[in-house]
Amino acid sequence: MEEKKQKVYWFVPIIILAVILVAYFYEWDLGAKNNPEVTAYNVIDLAEIVNSQIDSGKDKGSFYISGITEEELTQINDYVCSVNGMVDRYVINTKSGKKQKITFHYEISDNYYVKEKYLNGVEIPSDRPMAYKLYEKTVEIIDSIIKPGMTDYEKELAIHDYIVANCKYGQKDESKEYGFRAYGCLVQGIAVCNGYAEAMSLLLTCAGVENGIMTGSAGEELHAWNIVKIDGQWYQVDATWDDPVPDTGDFVSHTFFNITDDMMDDTHSWNEELYEQCKGKTYNYYDYNGYVYEYSDLEKVVTDAAMRDITGELEFVVTDYDESLYTYDFINNIPGINSISHVVQPMGNNHVIIIYLN
Repeated sequence: MEEKKQKVYWFVPIIILAVILVAYFYEWDLGAKNNPEVTAYNVIDLAEIVNSQIDSGKDKGSFYISGITEEELTQINDYVCSVNGMVDRYVINTKSGKKQKITFHYEISDNYYVKEKYLNGVEIPSDRPMAYKLYEKTVEIIDSIIKPGMTDYEKELAIHDYIVANCKYGQKDESKEYGFRAYGCLVQGIAVCNGYAEAMSLLLTCAGVENGIMTGSAGEELHAWNIVKIDGQWYQVDATWDDPVPDTGDFVSHTFFNITDDMMDDTHSWNEELYEQCKGKTYNYYDYNGYVYEYSDLEKVVTDAAMRDITGELEFVVTDYDESLYTYDFINNIPGINSISHVVQPMGNNHVIIIYLN
């Protein structure tokens, strides 16, 4: 009996060691199998899960990943496109070859608390004073520009036009970081592209219009803009590039309002794997409003505009633009017009022309 007890005691440490070894070598496999919702085999899928966690307000999240490089982890915010926050840092908990268990720690933005307060009545934490100011401004703006019965297109247009008319491109010296946020665009009235994009996304979300933020490059610089879903179709919209520099006051351009991927590809670049394909054409600003002409229409279009406002601006698309043939000599026949200036922007197969009278 005593010998049997000794044999049992001898096996105990072996069993414990075996359990430890199994747990060590198979922890990732067991964890991934039991937690498929936080398991990713490429950075695109990982970013999608991270986006959903940030959008739900989580402050951190653990993941089982395989085949994702350290460089991709370091640059994860290049793949994460959430108006509600970003990845602050990450920790590798365990690693075995290409398999890793990691934890991301998130920085949740004021936009998240504003959205939750506006849509769900969740109180803003007392330690987020800027979120209170942003919330108050958001309510003020939506109450002033969004009316009952508006379509999603009308809401989007109102939000786009408000931002372009009321925000200047740039940063305030005393608070440069705000220029990259919706706070800078909406509260301070000055922001760079990321601030424009965040402001568009925040207001669209509060107005009930599905949207997202895109990041990439434009004009050989890092850039941010938006995608929006109208009647089941996705469009790209860039409020920053619709805001002339230097600022022209109340004039709002719509060159980059609701355009397709193919049209935006002329001036912008982005990782196509990260975003919805934008192929919608119905709600392009010029098509929807009937501002598409040929050169033979130009004199009448400009004359009619001058009759309404001799110092105004007009914008439209032409389908047969030819720099060698297009002239504005007819301007001399319109009473009250002394001079004009104009901008021509290639857009897909057509050209957008913006004319400034006097």
